[in-house]
Amino acid sequence: MTEQLIIQYVPERIRQLGFTDYHLRYRDLMIGKQSSMTVTAWNELYFIVDDPSDVIVESDYGIYDSTENLVEENMHQHRGEIVIRNKSSRSKRIKFVQVIIVN
Repeated sequence: MTEQLIIQYVPERIRQLGFTDYHLRYRDLMIGKQSSMTVTAWNELYFIVDDPSDVIVESDYGIYDSTENLVEENMHQHRGEIVIRNKSSRSKRIKFVQVIIVN
């Protein structure tokens, strides 16, 4: 997803979830080669910016997999316990727009 699309989509998505107030934060994370990290986001939404390669992102909302494994649908929106895996032999950056729900 592009940053522009995410920013346009967020107000409607927050309303769908039954909230009205939120803050946006841009996140640019470095994931080491062949490693993973976990982000806890129970009162937040994380939107993947663009299409990072060789990473897998899994959460309660679904999976985003840009490795050679084929998934039926890549989810760019994540919430809950988010596990980010770098399958590459090189460190990778992954960028998110973080939506912090205030209500």
